Amino acid sequence: MKEKILLVDDEEGIRKVLGISLTDSGYDVLFAENGEEAIRIFKEQQPEIVLTDIKMPGMDGIEVLRKIKHENPDTEVIVITGHGDMQLAIKSLKYEATDFITKPVDDTHLENALQKSRERILLRKQLKSYTENLERLIQQKTEKLADAGRIQKTTQASSEKYQHLFDQMPCYVAVLGKDLRITAFNRLFREDFNGEIGSYCYKIFKRADKPCEICPVIKTFENRQSHQSEMQLTGKNGKQRNMVLWTKPLGDAGKDVLQVLLMFTDISQLIDLKDHLASLGLMIGSVSHSIKGMLTGLDGGVYLLDSGFSKDDPNKVSEGLEIVKIMVGRIKTMVLDILYYAKERELNRAQLDVLSFAKDTADVVEAKMRNHHIEFVRDFNTSSLMPASGEQKLFFADEEQLRSAIVNILENAVDACTEDKSKTSHKITFGVRGDKNEIVFEISDNGIGMTQETKEKIFTLFFSSKAVRGTGIGLFLSEKIVRQHKGLITVDSEPGQGTHFYITVPLAETEA
Repeated sequence: MKEKILLVDDEEGIRKVLGISLTDSGYDVLFAENGEEAIRIFKEQQPEIVLTDIKMPGMDGIEVLRKIKHENPDTEVIVITGHGDMQLAIKSLKYEATDFITKPVDDTHLENALQKSRERILLRKQLKSYTENLERLIQQKTEKLADAGRIQKTTQASSEKYQHLFDQMPCYVAVLGKDLRITAFNRLFREDFNGEIGSYCYKIFKRADKPCEICPVIKTFENRQSHQSEMQLTGKNGKQRNMVLWTKPLGDAGKDVLQVLLMFTDISQLIDLKDHLASLGLMIGSVSHSIKGMLTGLDGGVYLLDSGFSKDDPNKVSEGLEIVKIMVGRIKTMVLDILYYAKERELNRAQLDVLSFAKDTADVVEAKMRNHHIEFVRDFNTSSLMPASGEQKLFFADEEQLRSAIVNILENAVDACTEDKSKTSHKITFGVRGDKNEIVFEISDNGIGMTQETKEKIFTLFFSSKAVRGTGIGLFLSEKIVRQHKGLITVDSEPGQGTHFYITVPLAETEA
């Protein structure tokens, strides 16, 4: 029997072309020309894979994705985007799209996305089979404990066998009563979670005072059915871990469930891998588009150089050389950003003098300000940074990374000024002050400013308002570095009125 796939696109030509390709690949293709029709067909036919355009009149692809995932979370949804729809592509991945492909649709990229969907479907079926086998094993071993609709007291020997069975399980296992208290658990559970017999599960897993809003254990008590879900649970060390959970009712069939068997396993590495692969896909698409634009500019500069040399025209040579310098600089910046993003870095904190750090940071960018004829003002509030003793205030930070984050924002301020043609002069102010238990760095410019939409997106991975001149990585990295220092970046800006960044970093007297 052919596997069903639902193709959703408002353009008839695209439906025909992709329909032929999908049919040749062995799929039973269902067609929908809009979101409303897609949801209706999906409810009737329940295809395992959906391929939907992201921009359509009425209900768009994001809403189709959300509704389908609500109907059946296991459905694999692939979205089709345009080159300018990277933010929508990121949004679709947040709503658990399987993958995205860009227009015009390449057969190889389409097949890769479909292969990924098939592998996920197969893995889920294998996981379900494994779970059912595990449930049968548990049920067989616990049947002796059930008698007349309740769990009987057992001898010490049988209790030890019951515990031994739990301890051999390759996943976390616990048994919960109707009040959500834990009545038994296995060795893995005991090693990785804080809790004792009689503890409430939500206190152990969530550090909460009440049950979760969507609890698979409660559902099992209510309808006597097994349930599966994904949750973030908190381990002994306080670290949150992504878990996939299964429940199994314990008791005689047809009667009230007396206890629920809860089995769960850690999928944090799989989630991290998924996120990295998704980010990698987005990076490749975004960077390829940016590099293409930069290479086009580089070609233009080289052409002017060749023309200038052949015609002995110093003006053309000078113009071409300037373009080449600019493009090489942008490519260098992009490569450095990508290398920085690709490597996960731990903070190497050290005790730093605030004023010295600020002065050294200003020195890094001051020459660039002069080259662009931008007035650069250092506004260091020394009175707030020097206690009565006269000794300069110290703070703990990773000097290299924090300076990189601040320099990135300062260089963005330069770009904002150079792009502003409405003013005859521009100014950037770099300030620092001590505020209670915090250090506040301030960067303000009188450049082009930002719209509300841009302000909301500037720290989003791969978002850039600079067209081909930006990678969309720099400010994302700056915000990430500041957040690693347990700090915060806030922004005030209006179109044409300039921008004001506030970088707040906690002031700790000790590294801890």
